[in-house]
Amino acid sequence: MAVITQTSTEQCAASTRRASCKVPGDSLLYDARPRRLSRLQLNQPRKNVSLSSLNGDVLHEIVSYLCGCDALNLSLTTRRVHDFAIHRVASRLVCRTAADLRRIHGFLLEGQPKPAVFLRSLSIMGSTFIDRPWQDDPDWAFPETTYEYSLAPLIGDILETAQGLTHLLLEHCAPLAHHDPRIGHAIASMAGLKTLELCQVDPDSLTVFQTLCSRPRHLRVSTIHTNSPFEATQVLQFVHDALAALSSIKELHVLDLDVSAIDCRPFTVLLGPRADHIPLPYIHSLSIHWLSQLVDVAALFPNLAVFEQHINSFHLERPSGKPLRRLSISELRVQDSPAQQVHMLHLRRYPRDLQSCLRTIGAMCPVGLSLHAFIDAALWLRFWEQLKDTAPRLRFLDVYCHTWNRTPQAGWVARFIESLRGYSLVCIRIILPQPPAPGADNAKWADEDVQALAELPDRLPQIMPSLRYVAWAAKRATSDYEWFEDGYDCACAEYKWYRVVDGDDGVRRPVAISAGEGDCVRRFMLQSDLETITNIDLVGTEMTGRWSALEY
Repeated sequence: MAVITQTSTEQCAASTRRASCKVPGDSLLYDARPRRLSRLQLNQPRKNVSLSSLNGDVLHEIVSYLCGCDALNLSLTTRRVHDFAIHRVASRLVCRTAADLRRIHGFLLEGQPKPAVFLRSLSIMGSTFIDRPWQDDPDWAFPETTYEYSLAPLIGDILETAQGLTHLLLEHCAPLAHHDPRIGHAIASMAGLKTLELCQVDPDSLTVFQTLCSRPRHLRVSTIHTNSPFEATQVLQFVHDALAALSSIKELHVLDLDVSAIDCRPFTVLLGPRADHIPLPYIHSLSIHWLSQLVDVAALFPNLAVFEQHINSFHLERPSGKPLRRLSISELRVQDSPAQQVHMLHLRRYPRDLQSCLRTIGAMCPVGLSLHAFIDAALWLRFWEQLKDTAPRLRFLDVYCHTWNRTPQAGWVARFIESLRGYSLVCIRIILPQPPAPGADNAKWADEDVQALAELPDRLPQIMPSLRYVAWAAKRATSDYEWFEDGYDCACAEYKWYRVVDGDDGVRRPVAISAGEGDCVRRFMLQSDLETITNIDLVGTEMTGRWSALEY
């Protein structure tokens, strides 16, 4: 790189000092020589143009190419740039109180362009419309008396402007639409919705699906409470009509339909599956909430892969003829449908009739099983001994362990561990009960059981040579057991994850891994087939690079 010194600069200036000419017809001399710079000017650093000093039109043009995090980062540089860039932030807003709604309304509809134009996700929770806490109302009898919807026009203003939403959750949809009809029209006119969640809808508010311009991928609909058989029949009839209106949306893959608020007892509403149903073959994930079978699931949703049945029923009603990827149900007692394999079976309540449950599990032959269970009762110990023969394809297990007896017999932990011998599990995720707290009603556990329970994660690899991953969490036993949950997780907990490795001495030991890697392992189990899971050691190096891309 050439370096120009001060001496060379002065010599250059001297060599051209006489290179001047007189302009004809003008008394001034035009000096074509380069102007000599002073020493101060030569040493002065070059000035950079500040972003905030740019013309407003230039700034507007620059930020017009930005959105999301890029626009947010730029808006945080200077106050002047903030005014140009903050409107480009694609924000996610959750409204839980009336004060939140007023602030959101003022922010989203102020200035030009309005920030609502760039809003992408909006959730309006039902608590926004609570008139006053029920504890302060001596005449409170039902939740409906505590809600008021005078702020519905604010939501209408926001939805009319926020036409770029990709996700919308609107609770109390029916009463809001009645107070401001613009809400239904604004939702129907949105063209980019990918996830739409409308709660507490009635036949009038469900008409939005007849003129819906968007093509949602995930739709959640729950109906209002009905007070008479006529209302129940009216709502259920329109639910069928709404499903028919959705049959043309090929992008709709996930449907969550909740009509449990409808009083649809057989002796109250005589309404069965309609014969003129229109199949929805594009939906592969269905979550239904009702107390009686009002829709022929097999005929209406022929290509289901994920099925959640949120009902308090002993009977399993599911589509037949095609293996399911996941099945989530409340309870198994009676197997009254043809045998059908399931990859992941989730029981949200602990089984009561264990023998019937074993027969049903055997008919499904799952690769993964998630359930609540007891581990100290003799009946349950026989269940664990029989399960490995009933479900030979079982490779991963999620179990939330409870204790039945207040005074368990000494050695019950060792008997539970021994009942797991012979399983071909690759991954187990387990929540272990903890000894009773001091002063609790439950009797103190034997020291050998306390010690065996603490060593359970280390002892599992010794009795199951196929085991490759262990996740465990500890929870103290309480009188209020978490028997029911809506997710695919058996229970929410902070798990400690371990990978089982062979030591130099030939002893298999668990080695701690991160929670993020453990989550990837579980997703791998949910998405992979039986052969891939069984041969996990052969695909381990390839799988490591693909874990980050896996989705539930």
